[in-house]
Parts: sequence; C-alpha cells; structure tokens
Amino acid sequence: MTKKPKIYLSAAAHATDNPTKCPQKCGENTHCNAYMDIVERRLKALGFEVKRGDKTKVGGPALQSRVREANKWGADLYYVAHTNAGGGRYSMTMCWGDVMSLEKARMFKKYRTCVKSHKVVSRKDLYEIKATAMTCLYDELFFHDNAEDCAWFHNDGMALLAEETVHAICEIEGVEYKPEVNEEPKQEAPAAKPVEPAKPAAPKAGDVVKLNKGKLYTSSRGTVSVIRSGTFYLYDGIDVNGRYRVTNAKTRVGKSPLWLNVSGWVTL
Repeated sequence: MTKKPKIYLSAAAHATDNPTKCPQKCGENTHCNAYMDIVERRLKALGFEVKRGDKTKVGGPALQSRVREANKWGADLYYVAHTNAGGGRYSMTMCWGDVMSLEKARMFKKYRTCVKSHKVVSRKDLYEIKATAMTCLYDELFFHDNAEDCAWFHNDGMALLAEETVHAICEIEGVEYKPEVNEEPKQEAPAAKPVEPAKPAAPKAGDVVKLNKGKLYTSSRGTVSVIRSGTFYLYDGIDVNGRYRVTNAKTRVGKSPLWLNVSGWVTL
C-alpha cells in the first residue's frame, strides 16, 4: 500500500485574537481557522493523512504542543496559516531557508495566482519554523488591516487561497490533484400536463352553416322541418332548446323583424 503523506495544520493561535477589518465580527485566529477548515477537508478528500492543531488552545503553550505532536507523529509537512498587518498588499510564504524548504515554498508561489503579489521569505526566528523536524511552510495569506482585502477574503478569496494551497501541497508530496466538483442535485423535470383539446368556439351571429339535405326546422321545438341544401348564416348565435336561428343571406344577420329575416332553425 502506498504511504499516505502526513500533513500537520496549524492555524493562527494568538493568545489575544488580533482585530481585523473584516466586514463582520472576526479576528485573525477566527478567519484562519475557517480557511484551514477548507484546507483540511480538501486534503483528506485527496487521500492525505491530516492532523490539526487544537483550535481551542492559544498562545505559546499551544504552539509548543503542536510542534511536539507533529514531530512525534512524523509529519511530512507542517503548514501554518496566518494573516498579516502593517499596511501591505501581498501574500507571503516563509520557511527556514534551506534548499528543500525554499523549493517547497516556491511551489506555493507557483500556485498562488488569486493575489496580485506573492513572495517567498526565509525566517529563522519563528518558533514553528525553527522547532519542527520537518519542513514548515508558514503562510501570511493577506493583510487583515485592509478592509478591501478582508471583504475579498470573506467572499471568494478564502476558498481560492485554500484550493491553491491544496494544489501546491499535492505537487510537493507527489499526490494527484483533483479539483473539487460541486455538482448541483439534478432536478426532475416537472411532469408534462396533459394537453386538453381545444374547445370549439361558441357559435356567434354570422357563422356559416352549410346544409346538405339537412333539416331546417320551423321552430325551436317540435319535429316539423323541411329538407334543404345550401349556405345559411346564424342569425344571432343564441341557443334555444339546442337549436339556432338561421338566415339565408349574410345581410339579414341580426336584422328585424325576426319573422321576415329568419329562415328557420337548425341543430349544430
């Protein structure tokens, strides 16, 4: 079985959570942990073994505990995520500065494309960088004292930065990277409504009625009729006992008096 790379994750854990200019109540520890939640979930989905520093512990003792845990576990990579302050507008990955660490840090620079500027810096004074037995890559993701960048981070930036980090770690550890697929649940098309046959238009005055040896009744009731063939016109389109008045000329439609202009009655 292929050995799964071990990644230890350490989000910012300042004893006092640094204030930020985020659009909602936040802090450096708070939003770094939210970012690290995404990194952790994605690394596990891609097959990494992952350990995470206890989110409830802060300050120097928390960092010392994390380093001890990572060293004992034998992590392949120790990853730290912070956000910066001081008025800058760039992101940065820091490392010990040896050839191997710099090579891995430059992989972060390769994939850090969602920001305008990213740099790799050597630091030997930061506890997690100098005390870990494995390579430590220490990110300053953006400057949290810039309101515009904070708003971007809480909108799309957090997810973009996290995915770029995951992509870089995959290449560093030789693991195939697969982008996350967000499939929306397929919705069944609504059942087609049965098509109702079109209702015939209601008879109206002036409609043509053709008789071919048809019955032309003498009244609206009774059976007395004559046989006629030809073209007639509905006189007024009014149904009387299931029969309609007709006239033999379109010019007589609706004309008074009835007795002079109505030729008889028909059934339709």
